[in-house]
Amino acid sequence: MLRALTVSLLATALIGGMLYYTFKRSDLQYGQQRDAQASQAAQQEAVAVSRAFAAMSAVALVVDVARVQESLAGAWRTSGLADAMVIDNGNRVFAASNAGYVGQQIQDANWAAVRAQNREVLIRDEPAPGQERITVIEPIQDKGSTIAWARLTFVRPLQQDVGRTPPERLEQVGRILVPVFVFLAAAIGIAMRLATTRLQQRIQTVVTEAMTDSPSLQDGEESVEGRGARPDGGSRRAA
Repeated sequence: MLRALTVSLLATALIGGMLYYTFKRSDLQYGQQRDAQASQAAQQEAVAVSRAFAAMSAVALVVDVARVQESLAGAWRTSGLADAMVIDNGNRVFAASNAGYVGQQIQDANWAAVRAQNREVLIRDEPAPGQERITVIEPIQDKGSTIAWARLTFVRPLQQDVGRTPPERLEQVGRILVPVFVFLAAAIGIAMRLATTRLQQRIQTVVTEAMTDSPSLQDGEESVEGRGARPDGGSRRAA
């Protein structure tokens, strides 16, 4: 019985380890998939806002340049927007949500390469652990020509893993393993008992056959000795 319990415990521990590893991988994959979907949604929202801002700025630049700065410094806000600026073709910031940038030259080593593409560019990075930054650079066009550039930066926290915590995974594995252990202990115990019974029967059969063969062997030896003896107690001798 003790041997059956030991084997059942080892088998249950092995199954439990495999279950825990499977649950952990499943939780990680779910978290990564969920974060990827959230990031994709955030990028789509950032692009939509940037296009709307570029269209609004195109009208404002033609009518009144000052309105662009007023909108950035005033009521124009959107969720997650960390910074916004409008850059002219001379690489100078002439409107920005942070007024301190106005009048400065854009300081970006990749700016020339971005401008050369003359199209919408999205840049995603993680400036700090647990934080995602999405920068959208949108050309502001009038009559098919690019008259300026809108650069909007959005920052959002990366979503935390909402999967099961290690204690929760252990608890779930434990609930599964209790009936497994009981079943294994019963099954292994029955199997070992059957194996022991068959072994005992086999041993008993062998012993019985051996004991049955022993008298026959002894009778054969006595018969041989009887044929070789004379009635007078002597033995035959050739004349």
